[in-house]
Amino acid sequence: MLSLFREQEAPLGREFALARARELLVSSLNKGIIPRWEDFFQELPTLNEAEDLEAIKINFLKLTHWEFLKDILQHPSTEFFFHGPKSSQIVNFSGEKESFEVPLSSEDWQLWLEIISIHFKQNWNVEQPFASFYGELFGRNFRLTLVHASTSPNNISKLVLRSLAPRPHDLNSFGETEVLEKLVREKKNILISGSTGSGKTSLLTSLLGLVPSAEHLVILEDTYEILSPHPHQTRFLAGKSMETSLKAYLSYSLRLSPDRIILGEMRSHEVTPFLMAMNTGHKGLMGTIHASSAVDALHRVALLFSLYSGEVNLSFEKVMELICRNLETVVFMENKKVKEVIQILGSEKGVPFFEQINAPLFKF
Repeated sequence: MLSLFREQEAPLGREFALARARELLVSSLNKGIIPRWEDFFQELPTLNEAEDLEAIKINFLKLTHWEFLKDILQHPSTEFFFHGPKSSQIVNFSGEKESFEVPLSSEDWQLWLEIISIHFKQNWNVEQPFASFYGELFGRNFRLTLVHASTSPNNISKLVLRSLAPRPHDLNSFGETEVLEKLVREKKNILISGSTGSGKTSLLTSLLGLVPSAEHLVILEDTYEILSPHPHQTRFLAGKSMETSLKAYLSYSLRLSPDRIILGEMRSHEVTPFLMAMNTGHKGLMGTIHASSAVDALHRVALLFSLYSGEVNLSFEKVMELICRNLETVVFMENKKVKEVIQILGSEKGVPFFEQINAPLFKF
């Protein structure tokens, strides 16, 4: 019989021992601590067999060291959706999805995700059910997104991993991009649109490689995704307060004499200073936005401006006029390829006018 306490106790069978070990682990996690095995096993109850201790150790190391995750992440994929132990998915570079199982019990699933949040120092709980952050896992860089079980009717938390390339992709991998190279060198204001996972940020990152090294870039993001080896750059990561919002950073960045302002993603209040920067003569601005087509991106910008600018007396027609007067080019991405590039010509009565640039090159 194996005893881990000085006092003799009635030994526990494996099932009860595993349950007790889980309770002890939860107690540590509630304190924000991921215990070491050397410390953890000292707290275990008396066990019947040495094999019971080994079973507890194997499960403990699985939850805290994630070797099973290492095997999963070896797949050449762009995204990993951890919906649950029996229903997770890999998205490959062609956008195809493949299902897989995670070797965790339903009882350990939440514990594993709690451990991930503590490991990366994230405040993730019922009151703050969403967490999105940058992290490294087994030598690969990811954007991790955690969704708490409290948001779901089936009470299951989720994890999404989006793979970040270690270096910018070759521009040729996005299709015919010669016209984009010309637009960047001419310091045109460019908006890159597309759905989630369409390649917007990847294209933006690659285009930054064309910016002359003497220029000063200001890069603003919610989550660290834009990889830029540019020697002269100032970067801002948004926080949770108004003072550390993208809108505040955008306004502040105008004081830094930037040659170009790069916005990771346009979602809400930041649309106002971004457009105002264009309106005051800044060139070479680039950003991304979720949209279903290039022209839809213009309507999305107009909607965001109407919702978040605070200009209640400015009609939609005037908003669209402001956008079309200052935004010069919109790129639409689909399945990691450039699908459409349009040049904005203007607008009339809220309807934007544009022409496709080099249209035959962008048919896939």
